[in-house]
Amino acid sequence: MTHIPSACSHPAPHSAAVEGMLANRRPPLKLLTIMLFAALSLGACGGGGGGSSRPAAAITPPPVNLAPQAVFTLSANSGPAPLIITTDASGSQDNDGSIVSYRWNFAGTQQVGLQASHTFAQAGSFVVSLTVEDELGAQGTSQQIVTVDEPRARVRGRIDILTSTAIDADVNDRLSLLGDNNSFDRAQPIPAPGVIGGFSNIAGSGEPSGALFSRGDPGDFYRVSLNGGEIILLSIAEADADLDLRLWNEQRQIVDASSGLSDIETIQVASGGSYYIEVLAVTGASNYILSLGQNTLANGRNRTATRLSDPLRPGMLIGRRQPGDTHGQSHRELTNRHFEQPFEPLGLYRWAIDKAWEQELRLPAGGVVSANARAKLATLQAAKAYSLDPRMAYAEVDVLVRPHAFEPDDTFYPSQWHYQNIELPAAWAITTGSEDVIVAVVDSGILPDHPDLMENLVPGFDFIRDPDSAADGDGIDSNPTDTGDRGFAGTSTFHGTHVAGTIGARGNNGLGVTGVGFTTRIMPLRTLGRDGGSVFDVLQAVRFAAGLDNTSGTVPPIPADIINLSLGSSFFSQAEQDTYTEVIQTGIIVVASAGNDSSSLPQYPAAYEGVISVSATTISEELAAYSNTGSSIDVAAPGGSAVTDLNGDGLADGVISTSGDDSGTTVEFAYAALSGTSMAAPHVAGVAALMKAVHPGLNTAQFQAALMAGEISDDLGEPGRDDRFGYGQINARKAVRVAQSLAGGATVDPGPLLSASASTLNLGSFFTRREVALDNIGSGSLQIDTVESSEPWLVVTTPGSTDGLGNYLIHVDRTGLSDGAYRGTVTWRSTANDVHADVIMQVSSMALDPDAGLHFVILVDDQGATVSTPVAVSASNGGYVYEIADAPFGRYRLFAGTDADDDSRICDAGEACGAYPTLDSPSLVDVEGDVDNIDFTSGFRLNLRTSTNALPTQPAAATTLETFKVNKTAPDGN
Repeated sequence: MTHIPSACSHPAPHSAAVEGMLANRRPPLKLLTIMLFAALSLGACGGGGGGSSRPAAAITPPPVNLAPQAVFTLSANSGPAPLIITTDASGSQDNDGSIVSYRWNFAGTQQVGLQASHTFAQAGSFVVSLTVEDELGAQGTSQQIVTVDEPRARVRGRIDILTSTAIDADVNDRLSLLGDNNSFDRAQPIPAPGVIGGFSNIAGSGEPSGALFSRGDPGDFYRVSLNGGEIILLSIAEADADLDLRLWNEQRQIVDASSGLSDIETIQVASGGSYYIEVLAVTGASNYILSLGQNTLANGRNRTATRLSDPLRPGMLIGRRQPGDTHGQSHRELTNRHFEQPFEPLGLYRWAIDKAWEQELRLPAGGVVSANARAKLATLQAAKAYSLDPRMAYAEVDVLVRPHAFEPDDTFYPSQWHYQNIELPAAWAITTGSEDVIVAVVDSGILPDHPDLMENLVPGFDFIRDPDSAADGDGIDSNPTDTGDRGFAGTSTFHGTHVAGTIGARGNNGLGVTGVGFTTRIMPLRTLGRDGGSVFDVLQAVRFAAGLDNTSGTVPPIPADIINLSLGSSFFSQAEQDTYTEVIQTGIIVVASAGNDSSSLPQYPAAYEGVISVSATTISEELAAYSNTGSSIDVAAPGGSAVTDLNGDGLADGVISTSGDDSGTTVEFAYAALSGTSMAAPHVAGVAALMKAVHPGLNTAQFQAALMAGEISDDLGEPGRDDRFGYGQINARKAVRVAQSLAGGATVDPGPLLSASASTLNLGSFFTRREVALDNIGSGSLQIDTVESSEPWLVVTTPGSTDGLGNYLIHVDRTGLSDGAYRGTVTWRSTANDVHADVIMQVSSMALDPDAGLHFVILVDDQGATVSTPVAVSASNGGYVYEIADAPFGRYRLFAGTDADDDSRICDAGEACGAYPTLDSPSLVDVEGDVDNIDFTSGFRLNLRTSTNALPTQPAAATTLETFKVNKTAPDGN
């Protein structure tokens, strides 16, 4: 019979779990639980026997396996590439079991583990996902987005400033700490010599966002000790603003005032003492630069009487009406208040003003002004008011005529210290150049109508092929006019004009500066436009200068004798070397600047065979901090420094030469002090031109032979040739005498002549000693008999040589001296002649740390756009330490400057400005990672004019820091 299982019968277990149990394998806990529930759900035999039975128990389904939860954290969700992130899945969980695996996916890259790490090398948005799995294979997934920006780096360095720099206590920059120097009692102490950057405005004028817009800043007061003889110069940045300059003595009596309508106001201090200087806002708002120095470049040509100290007749004016104006109603409206007894010979008026003008002088509280001074100030104010009236052609004060006093021929020559350093005056006793010698200046072109250059120019050429770079609307042409590079902040360096002036600015013309050769001819060849130039264009200009075939299809009627190249790059070109070899073989001397990178790596063309490579020295005849060095250096020459004022002229010790100023709507002919090897090279080219004037056959081989023999230079540094100064600093006197000898002509023998390396020493408030070298620059022998010091605090240590020549240590002892300015003289008397050096210094119990104002540091790309968030830094210990933390990878120029007027633009006129390595030739910085030690200088650039001639130009297109308007954040510590 067939056996039929009863309800109590159990089938044999055939599942893998049961088989595992049978094999003594321990199943997972979750499976045991399932099996237990399954067993309990089966029917059970029990109770009585026979055929009786009970209902089966209810069947309970097995529990559902829940998926685990994937939860993770990221160390960062965003950042610049390369972005390293770490992940942590510790927050993941499985509520009904355990997680047995963690799998990560980093945008396609797989990893496993509870934690993981990954580097995103490229920019973009990426998905990071985590998958967790439990013991039964159930999975959970989570993901997050990681945003990776372009690579960023840190750019760090220091910005140094002139030690005698100060900043107005209240400027319009809303981030600057606002002080108060608006009265005698709150006068701000400043150094002298010194340069002060400031801002002044009438309430409601200037940038509305500025700190001073609402309340105004109508007057700034400064307190200073002066020796006497200094010139105080106020340079006003804005053409539509009017600022006046006043000088008060310690008793607060007015001493002098300058009240004109030009952008320059000046006062000369007659005697030593303590003074208050007032800068008064008459109309509008403007940045300004206040400069104090012994020989500050102050007076231009055709200056009208605008000073209280000028010999003007109080209450009297001279003027002329505009054509068409009559004695009708309009004329009476102009004159009814102030004219008395008009006199009209040949259209001129001479009239008296009434005393009502004296009520409008805005004299400060506590100021003492005599009746005569009050009348003269009112007369100056009335002259300005009438000059601005459209019905008057002009109005002037009536002055007393006196005999002429002697004044130096070239206005700014006293501050051209660099010529004394190369003994140029002694060379001028033999020659001042020749109109038959031509120096080609391959550069940015020239301002051809500059009054200090126009007489010495020969036709040149513009070789810039790219119209965008040329910015003159075309490619190459015969017009080498510099249109301005507009390199930064709407201003141009007019680099070629500056270089040309050092070589051949007209001398003894009562104007501006003097070139190394008064009558040397300049051939301007334009190759540098906006953002530099190309090697090809430079080579075509060099070939043109040499009279060789070039892309212009023309050559000059007379080739150049010397070629100056204040330009370069770090890349070698065989085409360049071949061209310079060909040019030099024609007898032309080629001079080039060594570069401003503080590097020993070669720069070209200076490092090419046959080219004279020039490094730069400072006023103290030390190597300039920015100057390149290396085995290719042939000679050194003055290049200047933007962070010293050792001669006390109130300006940084740069090289002063011809320039232009296009910060407004016209190009103003000007003069400026720049620093760099670009300024050193034209000194050597100019000396070569003087040699050529007395020896027309001079060529490169002869020049180099004389240089290598030490015959035309002064050895500096290590004896003989070294990698810093080459064969030494060029010496014009020696060079001209060698040229005479080479020419076979009779030399001029001046006999023994004692010379001092410096005629003015400025020790300021901080320095205690300087060296002065005494040398016999003539022929024969001499003996220094005595050394005299005019003051007990002035101590001189002699070198101990038998003839007295050598280095003298000048030491000042401030012990026991009260606060104030001091001046003394050291005199050396010799058997040939006497020389002296003026020593000026200050004693101050107040700490006057150098400060050029709150600086904003930015990176600028090739299109002139800022590529990093501006970093604001305050001065400390004579400079600024900066760090740009978010610099994108690339090549950029680095600029820094102030924004005193709060117009969201740095480096405007009247604001401090600097660039790496120098402002005249900013270089690209490679940012492919963190960059350190990018050091440079900043300061107030004073454009000095002696002519009102101007060329029309386009309005300035300043680099605007738009981020300032939105995210202008305070610097550390402010």
